[in-house]
Amino acid sequence: MSTTTLGLYVLFGVLWLPLYLIVIGWFTDGPQDMRTAAIGLGYFLVIATGIIASTVVLALFLGLFTVI
Repeated sequence: MSTTTLGLYVLFGVLWLPLYLIVIGWFTDGPQDMRTAAIGLGYFLVIATGIIASTVVLALFLGLFTVI
């Protein structure tokens, strides 16, 4: 198994678990009011943005030390 394949399993399986739980929660028993929906959407956006941004920063950092 290559490092890239392992990284994808970690990224989509472990790190995105809170996002999966939020989406499952919406489909199984949606929020009862707009305030709760807005808080859930805010959490979703913050977590997704944080994961994507940290992944990009880490890739750029590792790219500095990797010779092609």
